[in-house]
Amino acid sequence: MNDSEPWPYGLPIFARTHRATSPNGVVVAEIVEAYEVSMSNPTSGALRLSVGLVLQDCNPNFIWSTDSRYLAVPQFFSRFGVFRRQRILVVDVAGHRVYRSKATAYYFAIDSFEGNVLSVIREPLRDGLPERWAIPGDPGQHWVQHSAWIPSTA
Repeated sequence: MNDSEPWPYGLPIFARTHRATSPNGVVVAEIVEAYEVSMSNPTSGALRLSVGLVLQDCNPNFIWSTDSRYLAVPQFFSRFGVFRRQRILVVDVAGHRVYRSKATAYYFAIDSFEGNVLSVIREPLRDGLPERWAIPGDPGQHWVQHSAWIPSTA
């Protein structure tokens, strides 16, 4: 959080850039340039992992799990081609898969990722409802497979 900015602009969901190395020091995740999705709203950019994965329309408020296997990131998408929402993507670095949450919101803020429990705040600019999800948990309950990728060899 950036305490020099007035609320809510100091929240991580308004960041212009973010870089985080996995706790084991193997993989780097980074959003170099993020821009407001609309005036005075949270930001969005391309998330790049050093293992070759690129995910578009992601918010810089991403976090690694403590075991370095997963990375969680809010991603913007269009619902019915008109309404902009967010979902949470969970990148399984070891399994080379990306899962997306069934849950959606205008905005998510990721709070923590301890072990296999992801803590998020749904609508942090409104009620700020905390939720905890097991990762990977029951894919039918909270998660569906979003995509797989082949890591680059470069």
